[in-house]
Amino acid sequence: MVELDVIASINWNAAYGERLREMRGKVSMQQLADEVTQKFNYPVTKQYIAMIERPFGDKASKTVSFQLLRYICNILGEDVQDIFGSPKIIQKSFPIKTSGP
Repeated sequence: MVELDVIASINWNAAYGERLREMRGKVSMQQLADEVTQKFNYPVTKQYIAMIERPFGDKASKTVSFQLLRYICNILGEDVQDIFGSPKIIQKSFPIKTSGP
């Protein structure tokens, strides 16, 4: 088993992007980006979310921050493990960044 806190990034592909898009459902990319930025103090744009949902072309990211995926899934009320369809991964803690007092 692997603790989620030790995973820095995920080698990303179109299947993961499609699954993330399905998980997002009717939540707009802008709303998702705003909520991740506000709740976790993790700046992300709707353009970046669009790129990871449809990772095609030379400029598409080949890796995605696992921390960002965890934040996105938290906002969507989903389990990050559902993106991958793989065996369960243990989660020891879920640190949340804050922007001061």
